[in-house]
Amino acid sequence: MGPGAAMAFMVAGAVSCIPAMVAVWSIVRRQVFAAYLCFGVACAILSGLSFAVLIP
Repeated sequence: MGPGAAMAFMVAGAVSCIPAMVAVWSIVRRQVFAAYLCFGVACAILSGLSFAVLIP
């Protein structure tokens, strides 16, 4: 596994954790939860790509 992929998994781990998702689901509306997931996945992908570019 490359360093960019490892960074993406580390960032996405906080978003894709089932207990964290259940906690956020119980607090916010459906639209906010969808935004939480979308932003989390997008940021994980972007951080993985940028880390792969910056750290060869």
